This record gives sequence, structure tokens and C-alpha cells, in this order.
Amino acid sequence: MQQKSVYDEEEFFKLYQKLRQNPHSLNEIVEKKTMLEMVPNLTNKRVLDLGCGMGEHLALYLKNGADFLAGVDLSEAMLSVAQENLHKFCGKSGRDEKETFSLNQCPMEKFDELHLPLMDVITSSFAFHYIANFPDLLKKITQQLKTGGTLVFSQEHPIVTCHKDGDRWQKDEQKRPLAYRLNYYREEGERDRNWFKKPFKTYHRTVSTIINDLISAGFTIEEMREPMLQNEPEWQENFKDLAHRPVLLFVKARKN
Repeated sequence: MQQKSVYDEEEFFKLYQKLRQNPHSLNEIVEKKTMLEMVPNLTNKRVLDLGCGMGEHLALYLKNGADFLAGVDLSEAMLSVAQENLHKFCGKSGRDEKETFSLNQCPMEKFDELHLPLMDVITSSFAFHYIANFPDLLKKITQQLKTGGTLVFSQEHPIVTCHKDGDRWQKDEQKRPLAYRLNYYREEGERDRNWFKKPFKTYHRTVSTIINDLISAGFTIEEMREPMLQNEPEWQENFKDLAHRPVLLFVKARKN
């Protein structure tokens, strides 16, 4: 049976698009900004984005000088929006679409079956926590990267993915958050989640497991970030709990 994406369910996708249209979302204020700060110089580079979604990062990579882009996503609806966005960019810039980008519908774990050219940079935004076999994916990423190539990814922070049962927060009598619960952090593996009333699975790995898997796959860690509350007014207004704990983990690694 062909694997399907929950994002291809019409009502779910509408709710997701509404969320992403919020200019003060976590994706807009924290994730995009941090990813763009961490990717290397993209001028004349080939870039592969795993879990490319609606192509927002791909469009930013084009604006930053990338020569060729490949996007992989399971969702047909996501890729349809990505196609439209990149089509508009190529129309304005006069670039040939076939020579500029390639969008591919398939599970991220099977991107090696697409027989793409070797890449200078591989990125992934907010997606690796959906992967059951992380070492296997890293092996394929290593094979797809040129020597010295760069992997930059963000994922839900293990502090977030560790949650299993009960309330995430310990609260006082007025139900104000006091502390974020980490009682299942040691227990790696599958987690049952729910979003927009749709069940799905994520996978918890400790920070040390993630880093050691990267090292075993032949990467050198160049940078890590765990964004928390800073001076931006948008962060203070919309993400007050970022003062207490990081929501996302960012890693930049170079293939040896």
C-alpha cells in the first residue's frame, strides 16, 4: 500500500495553511531565521531539502544564490504549493524551471531511490523527529553529499519529543506553568501524538544519541543551536515559554 500523508486530507491541510499564514508562528520567527543563519554560502550550490513542504525554504535558497534545488516530500498537496511558488520565482528571474528545481513525491526515508545528483548542501526543517531509523537516513544523506558537503537540520528538541504520558507541565494551584516534565527523557523510541485531532507518530532520541549517530555516519559537528527567549518583541509576546526551555534543536554538520 502506498504511504499517504495526513497533509493530503483537505481539512487538515486547510488548518495547517492557516497556521503557517500567521506571521508570528514559530516557523516564521524562529525556525526560518535560524536555518538561514546556519546554512553555508549557497552561491552556485546544489541543495536538497528533505521534507520540503510548501517550498518556502527552497524559495529562500534560490534567493540566496543556489544553482539547483531538489525537494522531497510525501504530501502531494504540499508539493503542489511548492511548485506554484517556485514557478513564480523562476518566471520573475527568467530562470529555466527544469534546470533550476526538481520536486519529488516520496517518503523522506526513500529519497535515495530518486537517483538525484550529488549535493553540496542538504537541509531538513522540522522533520527528523518523524524518522524511525535515523542512522539509516544519515547513511543515505552521507552518500548523497559531496565530500565536505554540509547537512543543516532542525527538529523538535528532545526535551519536547520525550513527553509520553500525563501533563507536559507541572503547574501551581493557579494552573501557571512551573516546570517542564522530563521524566521520560531516558526512554527513547516511538511516541503517539495528536494534532488537529489527527493521530500521528514521532520518535524520541536523546541529544547524545542524535550527535553520536551523526558522528558514526561520518560527520563533523560544526554548530548547534537551541533558540530560547531573546530581545525580539515577537518572541516575548508569542512564545513566553521559550524563556524556560528550547522547542527546537538545530545542527550543522560537515561530511568528512
